[in-house]
Amino acid sequence: MDRLQIGLIGWGTVGSALGELVRTGPLPMTLAAIAVRDRERPGLPKGVQVGGADLALQADVVVELAGGLDGPLAWARQALDRGKPYVTANKALLATHGRELAEIADRRVAALLGSASVGGGTPMIEATQHLAATGAIERIRGILNATTTYILSAMGEGRSYDEALREAQDAGYAEADPSFDVDGRDAAQKLAILASVAWGRWRPEQDVDTTGIVGHEVAAGETIRLVAEATKGSLSVKPMPIDPTDPMARAAGIENVLEITVADAGVYRVSGPGAGGRVTAGAVYGDLARLAAGERPVLFGSPS
Repeated sequence: MDRLQIGLIGWGTVGSALGELVRTGPLPMTLAAIAVRDRERPGLPKGVQVGGADLALQADVVVELAGGLDGPLAWARQALDRGKPYVTANKALLATHGRELAEIADRRVAALLGSASVGGGTPMIEATQHLAATGAIERIRGILNATTTYILSAMGEGRSYDEALREAQDAGYAEADPSFDVDGRDAAQKLAILASVAWGRWRPEQDVDTTGIVGHEVAAGETIRLVAEATKGSLSVKPMPIDPTDPMARAAGIENVLEITVADAGVYRVSGPGAGGRVTAGAVYGDLARLAAGERPVLFGSPS
């Protein structure tokens, strides 16, 4: 079997972890090119071509871990239009342009994969795909954002919002500008992707009724979580009180929890770390394993 040549765009925490997996893992593949802004940055592997995105796009498979929209959208269009598989962890790209990219992948007999875009290394997309194939999903419900989990937990222990936010930033759970998380957009994009997979119709982030946690009061001892919930007809993200005995209430730190209700089959749950370089890279590597096995999956199937 020929070794897959991987063109990687982005060499951050996840990209470098993926590079190590490709180097040491059992799959027949080679990291052929890395696209980075700073080509002199320390830590880049020896023997691998380093350049811009055009270089990575020449490989057999393009893996994008850069984030953002403008560049990734152009790269995805180019790769898919050439019939190349495109693997990404970019939830914003998939929740904004997923329909278009899936249509190109279908038309050009390419592949579009994004397992790491929701849940990091926790197989939330895979679980949803499996259950959607075996029964009718009635509801999705989840805790999909670690930043808000940390802040709301701290507020339930008596801290103010500002105190809880500072703690989250000091602990590395919140960015210097936390608005994407605390306004609910991170969870909304993840929910849109999961709903698209669950019901076979692509749903954009704009379909999600989103309320963030800024200004939300939490009484000491109260358990509040930012809950992402979807049925076939409605999608919402909002802070909600949770019964302390509910498995959702036990989500802490970077743990994410997803609950999938299937008609005549009950409730299924999957939980695990929703962030982290090694676990997220593992999800990307899993997508590459499918390509190495000869599969050409298209996330969202044939959208309608």
